[in-house]
Amino acid sequence: MIIRSQRYPATATLPLRIFADAEKAVRLSEITAGLILVFALLLLTSLAFPPEGIRISSRLTLTFPSVKEALGLTDYSGFETSFSIDCSEEGFSNFAGDPNRFEKSSLPLKCTPEQIRALPVQPIEYPQDRKDALNGIMSKLAALRAGNRELVRILHYGDSQLEADRMTMYLRNQLQREFGGGGVGYVALSPQIPINPTVKISMSDNWGYSIPAVKYKHPSPLRVGHMLSSVSLPLKQQKTAWIKVERRPIKAYPSLRFSRIKLLVANSFAPIYLEVKTPTKTIFSNIIPSNMDMQELNLSMQGSHESVTLHFRGSGCPEIYGLALDFNSGVAVDNIPLRSSSGIDFVKADVQLLAKSYSLIDAKFVIMQFGANVVPQIMKSYSYYEEQLYRQLTLIKQMIPDVSILVVGVSDMARRSNGVLASYPNIAKIRNAQRQAAFRAGCAFWDTYEAMGGKNSIISWAYASPVLATKDFCHFSNNGATLVTELLYRSFSRDFKRYLATNGKAHATPLAENSPSQ
Repeated sequence: MIIRSQRYPATATLPLRIFADAEKAVRLSEITAGLILVFALLLLTSLAFPPEGIRISSRLTLTFPSVKEALGLTDYSGFETSFSIDCSEEGFSNFAGDPNRFEKSSLPLKCTPEQIRALPVQPIEYPQDRKDALNGIMSKLAALRAGNRELVRILHYGDSQLEADRMTMYLRNQLQREFGGGGVGYVALSPQIPINPTVKISMSDNWGYSIPAVKYKHPSPLRVGHMLSSVSLPLKQQKTAWIKVERRPIKAYPSLRFSRIKLLVANSFAPIYLEVKTPTKTIFSNIIPSNMDMQELNLSMQGSHESVTLHFRGSGCPEIYGLALDFNSGVAVDNIPLRSSSGIDFVKADVQLLAKSYSLIDAKFVIMQFGANVVPQIMKSYSYYEEQLYRQLTLIKQMIPDVSILVVGVSDMARRSNGVLASYPNIAKIRNAQRQAAFRAGCAFWDTYEAMGGKNSIISWAYASPVLATKDFCHFSNNGATLVTELLYRSFSRDFKRYLATNGKAHATPLAENSPSQ
């Protein structure tokens, strides 16, 4: 209640207002003091915290940002403060640690693709007791060159470096130029990044997607084929659905050609009707029976078409594990990017389904290109990763006894530490674990890290002209993806020529021509 007197009519409420203003001032000062105290504690913690962090366990290290990192004072534009360009020797020196001990890069900071191509050819390495580890695929390619009419399928597995067919496209193009073939091989119908520069796939919205293998945590095996993904239609309801495949005009494939379309499919519960149409005619129509195990439907395109649409109708529950655009013979190369994977997810798959898939597609060569997702986990030893990768390789070899496998090692990656941009310190350890796993499993190995220039090379690639890597200092640009695949293919071609020099007589006479399946 406010009492107004005649003597002080305008000032009777003044003490209450002064009290309220004082209370606000006290609260504001308390808040300000509290914020200053918090910032002071954070500053002291940042100054006292070890730069390398505090190791909690073998898999966990606790880190705290430095003052410069917290204030955003260290960024990639300050690159010259961490590195010195030595023009006389065309190298740059990393001043991390003792400034008197320079770590020289094999490449100049602003390199060119020509300087990278001038590096020594990085050889494919073989186990001591398995110098013939790639003889299986070499023999198949030599037979194609001699005139054999066979389809030789190659599977290129990898992490996000392979997305959008960036690396596989160059490999496929070179192999098909030299040994024949066409098409893009099997493509996933449920990619994590639904982008493919060579072919466009659109689907009706009632298809369900499998969980990506890298995220699969259930104890029951994952129902997938060699693409490690699948799509399916809902159970026990009448439905119509479609999948449309269209060409994309790009320079690498001025006219994407394929003479056969293939479908890895299983069906359960009830029959379903499948009709495959081009814009001008129907090339297949039939009922897919119920309780059908995985099969490969192999359909002739009977000419060149810009698009193909698969129509499904009925109450069945088809599961589709991949769709291929192939030639009758030559080389087919499947691009299989597995985002966030370290290459250790094959053991999560249903072994029977996976083995059936490998058998149906008749895979001859597997390329395993992983490692980038292991790098951020800095550890003293990577024996655990060696063992995990070894399990995947031996599983694949058990399912495909005559397969050749090439493990492509981890590429260089860089990070900022205390304002200094440099390669991760564990790249070589991870590379060594991959090589050892490959050799134990009787597989060949190619060292990407050394092929691209070794320590700090990813930084040179990121500042190259044209740019060959992104500024996350992990992923290749499109030009960089092509270049690193070119380096790999150069090494493979050299070994193929050596194989021919030793075994050429066995392939001098063309083999009997195989009639393509209809």
